[in-house]
Amino acid sequence: MGSGSTLLRLILDSHDRIAIPMETGFMRAYNAHQFVPLKWSGRNWARRMGWSREELDQELASFYERIFRRYADAHGKHRWGDKTPLHTWHIDAMVRLFPDAVFIGTIRHPGGSVGSNMGRFGHSFNRATRHVAKYDREIVRQAARYGDRFALVRYEELVLRPEAVLRALLDWLGEPWSDSVLDHSSVQVERGGRLTVEGQNRIDDPIDVSRIDKWHSLMPTDKRPQLAARLGRLATFLGYSMDDPAILEPLARDGGLLILGTDVDARIDAFADLDLRAETEPPIAERFYHPGKMQLHTVGTEPAPKPPAATPTGLRRAWRRLPPGARRRVRRLARRATGRG
Repeated sequence: MGSGSTLLRLILDSHDRIAIPMETGFMRAYNAHQFVPLKWSGRNWARRMGWSREELDQELASFYERIFRRYADAHGKHRWGDKTPLHTWHIDAMVRLFPDAVFIGTIRHPGGSVGSNMGRFGHSFNRATRHVAKYDREIVRQAARYGDRFALVRYEELVLRPEAVLRALLDWLGEPWSDSVLDHSSVQVERGGRLTVEGQNRIDDPIDVSRIDKWHSLMPTDKRPQLAARLGRLATFLGYSMDDPAILEPLARDGGLLILGTDVDARIDAFADLDLRAETEPPIAERFYHPGKMQLHTVGTEPAPKPPAATPTGLRRAWRRLPPGARRRVRRLARRATGRG
């Protein structure tokens, strides 16, 4: 989140032949077919009925193909796609479902992504930095793994040089050029529907160059050293500078603007300290959980439980930690409260 993926979706969805709806998260539903949530016997339920994993995948691929195909057909499009940030953790499964699929990862200066998540979603600095580090590392790992099937687009280059980036991207996708991708805000508005979409983005917002370095002026001064310490090395790997957000190191070996997984793979060994080939643990919502190892709790329907009363041992420990002056004041207050002072 906060990398510019919605902007890229709206642009590609404006192409004459490509349909990408508002993000679906359908791969979580796919996971639920493998292990029915909150069901003791939920894992491998289809296998017990004689269905192999491959057979079930084939049925599910056909099912999702029909759902997305109808959306594409309704808009007169030839090709469909999906944009959902959490699908970063489902790429291997999508490769099984759709063997001819290709993948596009959006990358932004880590400071820009952190700032976007803090400002747009109200995330704390710590939460935002963890999110960006986790997702960027997995995108890099998967890009290197899938080579020329995986392309990276840096948000800054998309905003600064949209036509050049989009021509390279469409050529990689095997799609013809369409001027409509440069006028996505007008195309989307003409279709009608909701103005505000995922990530609180508006479909009528044109490309805004000022957003590239906006985070740099808004990031609290006391957070900048922490940002550099946590994400500086990863930023360097992605071709960014923590000191100057305008610096973009070329990453594609052919000198172009589209960064392929093979380019990423060739760069990883020079940053061995980042261990970018190591598999990252998925966020909790993307894992399988046996119902005996998890619980669900409603939120906001019952008062929060009261904390347990302090034990005498706990009180004695707290009393010993008080400085002598504080103890004297507490004794005086206690005497007054009981009428003895």
